[in-house]
Amino acid sequence: MNTGAAQARSDVRDEGGQGLVVVELFTSQGCNSCPPADEVLAKLSMRKDVLALSYSVDYWNYLGWKDTLAQPDCTIRQRKYNISLGKNGVYTPQMIIQGARDVIGSKGDLVRQMISETIPDRMADLDIIFDQSGDMIDLRIGANDAKSTATIWVIGYDFQKTVNIRGGENAGQTRTYHNVVQSIKRIGSWMGQEVRLTLSRQDLGKGNYDAYALLLQSRETGPIIAAVKLK
Repeated sequence: MNTGAAQARSDVRDEGGQGLVVVELFTSQGCNSCPPADEVLAKLSMRKDVLALSYSVDYWNYLGWKDTLAQPDCTIRQRKYNISLGKNGVYTPQMIIQGARDVIGSKGDLVRQMISETIPDRMADLDIIFDQSGDMIDLRIGANDAKSTATIWVIGYDFQKTVNIRGGENAGQTRTYHNVVQSIKRIGSWMGQEVRLTLSRQDLGKGNYDAYALLLQSRETGPIIAAVKLK
C-alpha cells in the first residue's frame, strides 16, 4: 500500500526525547507459529518510541505456500544477523532488538521488557538529517569521534499488506502485515566523518514506499547506533 509522498524532516529522537528502539521481525506466511508474532509487531508499529519492521523470509516456501511478500534480501539479512549473534541457524518468528539481542517474536511480554531495557542513545549528540527535498531525499550524518566503521542502511517499507493465504500451514487465513519491508539498501559507510548524500527513490528500491527508515549500524548487522524515520 502506498499512501503518497514522504513528508519532510525526520529526527533521531521521538517526541519524548528518547532514541528509537529498532525491532526487526523475521516472519513468513508459511509459518504457523508466526501470526502471534505478527500481532505483537502490529502493536509495536503504533509506538512512537519504536521502529518496528517486518521482514518476510522465503525459506518456508517449500511447505506448500509461496510467501507473497518474501524478499531474498530479508533472508540474507537474517542469516547475517544470526552469524553476528552467534546463532546456529535461522528461525521464525525471530525478533531482533536494536541489532543486539533476539527473542521469539510471539513472546510479547518479553519483547516489551527487552525494549524497555534497551538504551538507544549511544550517540545522543549525533546529528542526522533524513529529509525529502522535492523528488529527492537528502541524507546527512554529522561528524563524531567514532572508533569503528558503521554501515548506512535505508529500508523502504509499506504500512500494511493484507494477504489471503490459500495454502501451507496457514491456509484459509487472511492476515494483515504491518511495516512490511520492501527494500533493503546499503548506502555506504560512516567512519566518524560527516557524510552528505542526495538520493533518488530509484536509488532506494523499485517502487515508492509508504515510508523509509535510515539505520546506522555497527559493522553490517551489529548493534544499531541510530535510527531515523522518514514518512
